Amino acid sequence: MAKLEIKNVSKHFGGLKAVDQVDLSIEEGQIFGLIGPNGAGKSTLFNCVAGVYPPTYGQVFFKGDDITAMKPWDICKRRIARTFQLVKPFKMKTVLYNTMVGSYIRSTNPAEVRDMALDVLEKMHLADKKDLLAKNLTIADRKRLELARAMATNPEMLLLDECMAGLRPNEVDEILDVIRGIRDSGVTIFVIEHIMRAIMALSDRIAVIHFGEKIVEGTPQEVSTDERVIKAYLGDGYVATGN
Repeated sequence: MAKLEIKNVSKHFGGLKAVDQVDLSIEEGQIFGLIGPNGAGKSTLFNCVAGVYPPTYGQVFFKGDDITAMKPWDICKRRIARTFQLVKPFKMKTVLYNTMVGSYIRSTNPAEVRDMALDVLEKMHLADKKDLLAKNLTIADRKRLELARAMATNPEMLLLDECMAGLRPNEVDEILDVIRGIRDSGVTIFVIEHIMRAIMALSDRIAVIHFGEKIVEGTPQEVSTDERVIKAYLGDGYVATGN
């Protein structure tokens, strides 16, 4: 059984088909990439999975259960967590406070919540910054904090929406190691990313959507050499340089 199944999901906003009849199946333990041009419908599809938008048509299943009509907080309780393109921590609160916000979905005991948050910060290499205000973090550390807050909910599946955007190459490599570590801990990962060297190195499988439709799905090698993907998204320069 797939960990996450997206069956014939469409999301329309008036006459705009932001997502159009997309089918995806993500197996437990996979890192599954989602790529496509800006405006292709990637974040809208994430929002349909996470309960932000109800699909116009289609269904979403998690571990065989239909979660299509669930609210975001109920989906989080089911152990699906997500990050956002634009990180928005509580700037005037500490790193520890921000992380504890996620842990409260698992416990109402402040001491237990603090212990869970500290454990996550250790894994995210942020424990030494637990008492810093979030406003004083670098962009790279804010990205780590966004990951920490999601991981503090103790998810089985993590949806990452461009978590490497705006980072320097060495910072991207560090986040890649963190994400692989999260997968190795037993979390299945569904990731949107525009940094091609990152998504190609990270993913077990990749789907490409264009104008809301899935045009290709396969291994990174299969996707990167597909003529439809090159024409719609990567461009001939990607293949020529091997980037």
